Amino acid sequence: MRTRNIVGTTLAAVCALAPLSSAMAHHGGVSAAFGPGAPVETSSPLTLPKGKILLYERVEVSPFKKFNDGRDNGGNDKFTFTNTLFGYGISNSVSAFVSLPYAQKDLLAYDGDGNAADAYDAGTSQGFGDINLILQYGFKHGARDGFKGWYSLDADDVAGKEYTLPEWKFGLSFSMTLPSGKINNNSSNGTPYGVGSQTGFAVPAYNVTAIVSKMVAAHWTWGADIQFRTFAFNGGAGGGKPGNETRINNAIMYEAIENQGSFLSRLDLILEANILDLRMDMDENRVVDTATGGTMLYLSPGVRFTFNDKTSLGLLYKEIVWKDLNDEPNQQGGEGLEEYRFIATLSTAF
Repeated sequence: MRTRNIVGTTLAAVCALAPLSSAMAHHGGVSAAFGPGAPVETSSPLTLPKGKILLYERVEVSPFKKFNDGRDNGGNDKFTFTNTLFGYGISNSVSAFVSLPYAQKDLLAYDGDGNAADAYDAGTSQGFGDINLILQYGFKHGARDGFKGWYSLDADDVAGKEYTLPEWKFGLSFSMTLPSGKINNNSSNGTPYGVGSQTGFAVPAYNVTAIVSKMVAAHWTWGADIQFRTFAFNGGAGGGKPGNETRINNAIMYEAIENQGSFLSRLDLILEANILDLRMDMDENRVVDTATGGTMLYLSPGVRFTFNDKTSLGLLYKEIVWKDLNDEPNQQGGEGLEEYRFIATLSTAF
């Protein structure tokens, strides 16, 4: 039955991370939304059923624009992020997740700004990022029960669209990172890269996300989230604090194909609008770097394939359509200045 497939097989999870300027580039963005009808970058409120396990892999590629001027000096060429996530349904309404990111940051050469001893060749900084721990609570507001924590479906829940269409689904996600990532990658001259070019941050980060989703018509689902992320201050040499991040995501999904039990059991077409606001970074002396941060809007078309009713492949292409950077003439290698972002996710639950 269509209602069972839309509601019963849609499993989703959330975690948030982010990227930025050449001075202090963050990790790649990661929403671990998965399953039939779920977006790719926008979070999903639905949790794993009790006792279910999620395996999830995400790859994000972001080449940056080059300007053939001083902005490219010691800037960023391309970032590639992968994120491996494991999830477990503690109850039908509460899920826990652990994610392990890995980053490869291809960096441009630096001429030392007149000091030859500081110069280095183009190179790559790579390694594991900071482990992320996530807890998500899912609940809904239905026509019969009002607000209620997510629960296993029974016959009444699939009895007809009169119960499914009016339902509002909500989620709250909380996460923190453990400073376990690599922070000692060196340039060609033997000196450590700056904190923005390392793959770990040496300090925790904290994230909270509020999520909402609703089936707005047969075959059509809308979802949105708002996320806030902040980093602890690192007072060590070369440390500092990446700017706080606020993300507002919206997505509309259209179920183009449904064929339960077949190899391609579902195909969803996705269009997302992703707003990102980044505050300015500061160095270890709490001096603000004005050539960082800004506000930007991505328009992101995508598609999600579901195979054999349980394995999901999501693809998303993100393109900047508007930006207001804090000091654009002096910024390179961060959000708002990408050539594009491409995201691929693969997930299964059992």
